[in-house]
Amino acid sequence: MPGVEIVTSPVIEIVGTGVAVDLPPEAGVILTSQNAVVFAPDLAGRDVYCVGKKTAARAGGTVRLVAQDADDLVARLDVPGPLVHLRGRHARGNIAERLARRGIAVSEVVVYDQRETPLRTEAVQVIEGVRPVVLPLWSPRSADIVARSLSRVGTNVHPIALSEAVAEAWIDRIGSTPEVCDNPDGDEMVARIVAALLGELA
Repeated sequence: MPGVEIVTSPVIEIVGTGVAVDLPPEAGVILTSQNAVVFAPDLAGRDVYCVGKKTAARAGGTVRLVAQDADDLVARLDVPGPLVHLRGRHARGNIAERLARRGIAVSEVVVYDQRETPLRTEAVQVIEGVRPVVLPLWSPRSADIVARSLSRVGTNVHPIALSEAVAEAWIDRIGSTPEVCDNPDGDEMVARIVAALLGELA
């Protein structure tokens, strides 16, 4: 977009744990992140239950459910199992525990880790400065990491949180309330980023 400077500074690095994934022949698979797909075995012929359209698009296997978030998945998933949740080391929603309370047999395998990486100096300077900034916050943990990296937040920063959980993490650290997506969806986040940028350029 003309007139917009983009500063990228990932605060989480995705790395595989190297754990072997031995799926029982009859097991279905829960995928709550695109990252899990990268480290999953071939899921051809398996029933897969996903969070997010992009995760579902990359999952392989037979996608039986595409939920908006962990709560939606837990509410709508209605199979006896067994199921295996392939997930990251840092996860929210307690999916396996909540499904188990409903009598659904679920086990977990941590196939990737989300290592914290420091916010780049350039990004810190931009967020703490006086220029207009659109700041997308994609997860509760990344919102927390960004907030902890700052000594202050500039008065012209426009944070956008992917979900209420992300917003809560930001509010807990910073105090100010960000814009929040109605649905925790990447396409909506992108649309809100573009709308915010157009508003700043108007």
